[in-house]
Amino acid sequence: MEMSCIIIDDEPHAVSELAELIGLCPGVFVVECFSTVNQALQFFALGEIVDVIFSDIEMPGVDGISAASLLQGYCRELVFVTAHKGHALDAFGVGASGYLLKPVGMADVVAKISHLSMRRGIGYQGQGEAIVFIKGDRKHSFFKLVYKEVIFIQAMLNYVKIVTVEGPKMTYSGMKDMEELLRTKPYFFRISKSVIVNMDFVVRVEGNGVYLSNDTSVVIGETYRKGFRDFLRKRTFNG
Repeated sequence: MEMSCIIIDDEPHAVSELAELIGLCPGVFVVECFSTVNQALQFFALGEIVDVIFSDIEMPGVDGISAASLLQGYCRELVFVTAHKGHALDAFGVGASGYLLKPVGMADVVAKISHLSMRRGIGYQGQGEAIVFIKGDRKHSFFKLVYKEVIFIQAMLNYVKIVTVEGPKMTYSGMKDMEELLRTKPYFFRISKSVIVNMDFVVRVEGNGVYLSNDTSVVIGETYRKGFRDFLRKRTFNG
C-alpha cells in the first residue's frame, strides 16, 4: 500500500524540490502542497487524512512546531523540514517522527521514507525489487538504482562512482550518504575509506585484495581489515 503525504512550506522552491524527490520514490505520493498551516487545516477540514505530513518549521503565521498538535490528528507521521539543525530537539519534543535538514538530498528522503515504511510494516519496494533514485552528475538529473545490481561503490575526487551490472554511474552524493542508504542491506560491506562492495559479486579474497565478478579488484583498507575478516570468518566453510 502506498503512503500519501502533503508538504507545507512557504518557500515555493523548497516545496517543488521536495515534491520532486518524493515523486521519484516508489511507494509514496504527494497529494497536495500548501504554503501555510492554515491552508493545510482547511484541506483536512474537508475530511481528508494522509499518512505523512512534511512541514517546514519557520513560516509566517502559525509555525510548524506550534501547529504540531493540530496536524498530528490528520496524519500517522509528522516530519519537520528545517534549515536549522537546532530545531531537531524541538521536533522530537512535540512527538514528531523526525526531521529533514535543508537542503534536502535524495538520500535523506529515501532514508526517511524507508524508515517510515518499516515502522508501518510496509517495506520499501518498487516493481518487486528494492530500488532507489540517485541524483546524477548533471543538474536536476536522477537515475534509477537497483540495489542488487550494484557491484561496488567508489569515492573519487569530487563525486562517487557506482559500478552496476549495466556499467558505471556518477553522483555527487558522498560516501557517508551512500553508507547510510545501504545500511539496511546486509550484502553491502565497506572495505576501505573509499570503497563499498556488494558481497554477492565477490569472487575471491586474496590477502588484502577483493576480486569482483566484473574483473575488477579493490584493496581492503587497513582500518577495515579486521572487521572484514571477522565478517568472512563467520561465513567460511572449513570442510
